[in-house]
Amino acid sequence: MKTRSLVPGVLGMFAASVAFAHPHLESSTPASGAVQKQVSEIRLVFSEVIETSLSSIRLEAGDEERAYVTPSAEPDKANSKALLLKPFEPLPTGKYVVRWTAVGSDGHPARGSFSFIVSK
Repeated sequence: MKTRSLVPGVLGMFAASVAFAHPHLESSTPASGAVQKQVSEIRLVFSEVIETSLSSIRLEAGDEERAYVTPSAEPDKANSKALLLKPFEPLPTGKYVVRWTAVGSDGHPARGSFSFIVSK
């Protein structure tokens, strides 16, 4: 009998944790740690639908004084869980850091970063 009384409480705790979950990065192109000859876009896919007007991607040159920075991203029209960043020019060889902020339906931001390398 006591087991049955625990079921609604456990289900309620699970539902509450799902309601307050923050988006997390599920995949990226390029992937974290990737070495690529060319990067035409940066695509981030999150665990849930994100508020694109409140979310951003920032691309920085990892080892240069003058950083290539683009603090804006656009929604992926084919996937409401994704953000895209298309560099204005081909990225020169070097290490890059992607810093992202994603805001989910709960309104709370999640942040993260990863790096990749463009090689010859």
